[in-house]
Order: sequence, then structure tokens, then C-alpha cells
Amino acid sequence: MRRTAFIAKPATSRIRRKTFFGPSLRAAEALITPTCRSSVYRAIAVVAAIAFAAACASTPPGAPIDASLSSINAGAALPVAPIEQPTAGRYLVGRIAARENDVPDAATAFDAVAGAHDDDRKLARQAFFYSLAAGDIDAALGHANRLRALNESDPEWDLEIDESPEDTDGLARLAIAAEELLQGDYPAAAASLEFSSNEPFVASMAHIIRAWAAVGAIDADAGLEALQTDIDGLFTGFHPLHAAFMADRGGRTSLAMDAYRNSVFGLGGPIGRAAYGAFLERSGDPKAAEGYYELLTRQPGPDRRLAAAGLARLKKGVASDEYSNVTPQEGAAIAFYSFAAFLLEQFAEQREQADAAGFNVGEPRYNLPLALAQVALRLDPGLAEARRLAGVIYNIYDDAPSAVAALEPIPQSSPHYVQAQIEIAGGLARQGRDREAMSRLEQVARRYPDAEEARFALSNLAAGNGDFEGAVRHLTKLIDQLGASPTPDAWRYFVARADALLKLDRWPAAEVDLKKAVELSPEEPTALNYLGYLWAERGVNLDQAFELIEKAVEADRTSGAIIDSLGWAHYQVGDYQEAVDHLETAAALEPADPTITEHLGDVYWRLGRRIEARFQWDRALELDPADGHAEKIKAKLASGLPGIDARSERTPSDRPASDAATSPIMTSAPINAPVNRPVIEPGDAPARREPPDL
Repeated sequence: MRRTAFIAKPATSRIRRKTFFGPSLRAAEALITPTCRSSVYRAIAVVAAIAFAAACASTPPGAPIDASLSSINAGAALPVAPIEQPTAGRYLVGRIAARENDVPDAATAFDAVAGAHDDDRKLARQAFFYSLAAGDIDAALGHANRLRALNESDPEWDLEIDESPEDTDGLARLAIAAEELLQGDYPAAAASLEFSSNEPFVASMAHIIRAWAAVGAIDADAGLEALQTDIDGLFTGFHPLHAAFMADRGGRTSLAMDAYRNSVFGLGGPIGRAAYGAFLERSGDPKAAEGYYELLTRQPGPDRRLAAAGLARLKKGVASDEYSNVTPQEGAAIAFYSFAAFLLEQFAEQREQADAAGFNVGEPRYNLPLALAQVALRLDPGLAEARRLAGVIYNIYDDAPSAVAALEPIPQSSPHYVQAQIEIAGGLARQGRDREAMSRLEQVARRYPDAEEARFALSNLAAGNGDFEGAVRHLTKLIDQLGASPTPDAWRYFVARADALLKLDRWPAAEVDLKKAVELSPEEPTALNYLGYLWAERGVNLDQAFELIEKAVEADRTSGAIIDSLGWAHYQVGDYQEAVDHLETAAALEPADPTITEHLGDVYWRLGRRIEARFQWDRALELDPADGHAEKIKAKLASGLPGIDARSERTPSDRPASDAATSPIMTSAPINAPVNRPVIEPGDAPARREPPDL
């Protein structure tokens, strides 16, 4: 069975298609549901309390207790002072909940333990951080203020290293400053931000928020001056957006125009694009605004809906006043959100790279972006982008109730409404509530006929449930809506329909769709590879097949899946020596991919390297091959490969068109998702990598 380059990396590519709704659906393994967790934690707490009591009894007073507990749990450093027995169970419950990405339970447990040990700095850090990530801002602020007091009361507090990678002490000061900003106490906020941090993102965030405090305390010009002063060593990628807001607020139109443009071409993200459009509307140049929105209509997802709303306003002669007078609270909220989205993408890419290298990456941990998003929502509860980011992370954590709570308030007027509904449906599907998910998606698709990503999500849900006829039906509706001249980005829909058609053994129709995908996007490596591989498997159009696959390799030399296709095509024509070079390269790029590993075993067998072949097949079995394929690998381990027949010895030019092999399976992993990223992602801009542009 063949897995195409639709899946970029191995470890999370085994998710059923029904989970493919967007960036949130990236985790490969199912977590314990919240209902089950509570009972599990209670049971563990009883055992843990006994074990903890024994550990403390055998630990000398004042000695570190990490070693005593290493067999029970591993993770962040424990407090130096032994925890008393009544709170030991709660502490371990918190540790276990944190490892399971159950942020609310972790926050509750750490809050209780820290409350019983109010002089312990490390416990205060844990309680603060998880309370913040859980959205319990009041509790987080209590711990942040205690942590600040502990630090300021101890002249040598800075000698105790904050071992947390996110600089929790700095985050605590940021959270305090954000609350003071929310209350309008700008001098206090500025004072709270007078600290140093060796964590660049903390220092960079503090700088922007300090500038917004200056806007509140003095005026926009003071904020601009603060933003542009003392920036050595800081990350300034978000400065153009905030400079634009401040200049716009201060009536400095020319400066605002330049800053908005820089933001759009830089890291302004969806907020920058929306703000620039609104600025053009009220700048007295409707033609410029119309041209800008026309460009955005070519993009999928929220950008298209943003453009549609803007064009509708222009038609009515009513200009948007959004972002014309961004308040310090709103500006700070956007700063927290922007860093959250940026960090989420960084973490996801790092996870993808580690996954591709064959490391066991474990559960995804995105608590820091989640915590920043929660502060953003405290400052501006209506910030839809932050709501969507929080919902995305909760869905990654399999916490559908929290995801729904975050996403449901996004109004229909928001460009992010459709994506929010898709995320909610994705969470429902992962809970096994497929009918509810399907119903919600159907409603969105009916209400917004141009919402391609909703119809695409419906097709993936159907395919994930084995309803390939339904998947074809939804994709056909989607493709029909595109009209006679679909955009180049529509290649993904034709490839997806081709995959569903292949599951129904309708190769001729699938071939037509794949040809259309290549026609629409002749440089897209996924489409090139998929069609080329299938032709090679079937022994048809072999010269063209090799051309397509080689072109795909040229376009993406980092994809083990695509390079595997080239090696497998050479294998199919009996050129084993050429095949082994490509397959070994593919295996080096994606050592944890079962399909590539199996292919490498096959070519080793053909070359007479039987021991190495069995070793690779054995590894492929351990790497969780596609459903039903394990038995085929076991058969190879038992009996090897059948003898080489005439078919496999032919050259590309004399292979008969009637030869066919098993068609590939195109499984789907979650989006831009972040982190194993499939190439096809509903609502994602074509050039973006996972996670999406939230």
C-alpha cells in the first residue's frame, strides 16, 4: 500500500481522516477524556500519597526529592523542600494532569498545593503558569503577585535560576502589567515592566506593552517614541503593526500608511491585513481599497470573507472604522496574541522537524501560546483571533468542551466564524459525535456556499468514516462551485477527490482528477508525485511518470515521501540499484515512516541483502503501518518476496499498460497543524506552514 506525499511526516500521519478539520487536529494519539481523567487522577492520588510519604520519610531534611520520585514521574524540577503528605497527592495529580495536557486539572491541583506552601517560589511558578494557561486569570494574578513579592523580599532571589523555559517570573510580570493596563493604571503597568529577562520573547513583549502604557499615560506620539527606542536585541517583527495603530490613533496618516503596508508584507498576520483594509477604506481612496480586497478574494478562508465584507461596505459607501482608534488594552491584547501565534508556529515546526528525524516527540505541548492567548482574551474578550488560537490548542489537547467554550462566542460577522465552526466540528468528531459534527458543517456549508473549507471538512469527515461515496459527493459540490476556471489552489480538491475515487476502485475518474490537479498547479510536488507514482505502479505512461516524480523531487528535496516515490518507481521497473539509492535517502529523511521502511526492505531483498531486508520489515511493523498492511509485512518476514517475474524486469518503454498494482492510500494528518503538516489544509493560505495564520 502506498502513502503519498500528502503526508509530510510519519508519526502523526496515522490519524483517521475524520479528524482532519484544521490546525487543531494534530495530535496522533488519543488522550484520556476529561470524564475519565478525574477518576484516574483520584486513584493515582491515593497511591501517590502513600509513595510520596515513604519517599519523604527516606529523604534527608532539605535534600532534593526528585531522585526519590523519579520512578513515579518525570518532568519539571520539584521544589527543594519536601511537600507535606496532605498535599503530596494533589501535587502528583497536577504533574500527571500536566503530562496529559489536562490544563484545567493541572491548574486546580497546583493552585491547591501552592496555597499550602505560600513561601515556595517553584510551586508559585507552576501554579501561576498553569492557572494562566487554564484561563483562571484571577488565580494566576494571585500567584504572580506572591511570586513578585517573594522575589523582591529576597535580595538573592535572582541567584535561584528559573529553570522553566518560558521565564515564568518574566511572564508573571507581564500578566501583572496587563491587568494594570486593563484597569487603566498605566504608570503601574510601566513600573511592572521594568525588569530584565534573558528570554528574548519576554523582553520583546514587554517592550511593546510598555509602549502601549505610554500611549495610555501620555499620547500616541509617546507610544511611538517608546516603541522605537532601545530596541537592540529585541524581536521587532510586530513593531510595524503597532506603529501603524499608534500613528493611526494619533492622526499621522502618512506614517500609518507606511507602517500598515510594512505590516501586511511582514508579520502583521490576519489582524494586519484586516487593519490595512479598514485603513484604506477610510483614507478616501476607495479604488485602492477595492484593489486590495480583490487580491484577498483569491485567498481561502478568513481572508476571503474579510474581503467580501470590505467590498460590500465599499459598494454601500460605508467605510469601516475598525482599528481607527486602537486602545492600549486592545493593542496589548494584539501583542499577546501575535506572540502566541508566532510561538505556536515555532513549536509546531520544531516538533515536525524532530518527528521527521525519527524522535519520539510525545504529546504536543503548547501551554505557553495558550497562556498568552488567555491574557489577550482578558484584555480584549472580543479578539476573535485569540479565541481561535485557544480553541485550536484545546482541540490539539482533545479538550473539546474548552475548545467549544473558546470558539463559540466568535460571532457570525467575524471572518473567523467559519473556521471556528470547523474547529468545533473537529472537536466533536474526535469525541465520536460525528452526527453533530456533520450537522454543524452542513449548516455552515449551506449558510456560506463559498466556504470551500467547510465542504472540504465534510468530505474528510465522510472519508474518515469510510463513506467514500459521500466524500466524492461533497468534493464534487465543492468543485462545481468553483466554476469553469478554478484557481491554482484548487488542485488540492481534485487530489482529494481522486483519492476517494481510488478507494472506490474508480481509477479512470481518479486519473482525470489528478491530471486536472497537475494542470492547475504544474509545480505542486504533491500532485506531480501522486499522479506519477500511480502511473508507475500501474505500468502506464512510464516516461511521463518518471518526469513527474523527478520534477516533484526537484521541487521538494526534503520530502522523504516524494523521494521514496522515485525510488519505488525505479523498483517497479526492476532498476533495483538506482532504487536503493533513493530509498535509502528517503529513509534517512523520514526514518520513522513504515511505508518507506518497508520499501527499503523490499529493495534490499531484491538485491540479495536478505538479513537487512528482514530487519527493515521488522522495523516497519514496529512503526505502526496502515490498517490491514501489517499482515502483508508479516507474510514477507515469513516467506520473503516472490521470485522476480518478467514484469519487474521490463524497462519503462516496454511495460504493458495493463499492469497494475495496489493503489496508494492517502491518509490525512492535521493541518498546517501546525505539526505534521499535510499539504492539503482547509482554509489555509497556500504558502503557509503549520499551524495556520491564526
